[in-house]
Amino acid sequence: MLSNIIKFIVVLIFFSNITYAKQNKPELLFYCGITMVKPMEEISKIIEKRENCIIRIIQGGSKDLYDSLKLAKKGDMYLPGSDAYIKKNKKDGYFEKSVYIGYNKAAIFVQKGNPKNIQNLDSLLDEDIATILCDPNSGSIGKNTKKVLTKYKGKEFFDDAFDATVEVGTDSRNINQALKEKRVDMAINWRTSGFWKENKKYIDVIEIDEKYAPKKKLMLTKLTFSKHKKIVDKFMQYAVSKEGIAIMKKYGFR
Repeated sequence: MLSNIIKFIVVLIFFSNITYAKQNKPELLFYCGITMVKPMEEISKIIEKRENCIIRIIQGGSKDLYDSLKLAKKGDMYLPGSDAYIKKNKKDGYFEKSVYIGYNKAAIFVQKGNPKNIQNLDSLLDEDIATILCDPNSGSIGKNTKKVLTKYKGKEFFDDAFDATVEVGTDSRNINQALKEKRVDMAINWRTSGFWKENKKYIDVIEIDEKYAPKKKLMLTKLTFSKHKKIVDKFMQYAVSKEGIAIMKKYGFR
């Protein structure tokens, strides 16, 4: 069965096609993981001006986005929070060219000032610490969290950590909101989002050893059913240019 999120995205896609068609400009549909939206919006505005086009960003959890583009078979670009989604789904035949635009990495997020003195992943099992983790079947950070915790102390630790949560999130934005509203003390999220202006005054970031939380490549990918491949190519060229890399760095991506 389709989740409500996927149904909503697909309905939005078809409705928007009717709305934007009246503007007589090429319209590109960009499926973008939530953590990468800010730099992609900035690059999109530049390309829209240069190419006299409209780039509409559909944001959400990486798996939900893939399931939506697979169902709709419409759109031009896909940027999940980890290249694992590209590798896993390449066999379906919806991906053309991919370009590497940076990387992200999982980290521990805590309340500003770390009032609970959280130091490592073991605190996920502390009964005095309220935690949120992302659903492994939704956002890319959920899938990555499962890998991180399993590498750290095995599947049993992963299961116990999820059993101990007070909330299960759907994506990185949802996780940050739980911390900002002080509903939880600790989370695992994509490192980059902890340094955004709207988050950094509420959240401190604690690094996780790279042997448990390796860097995850961000691969901007052209879709086979794109109707605007020349514009997509120009978008991708800009994203890997000196100017594009500077935009990524501005938002904390390495």
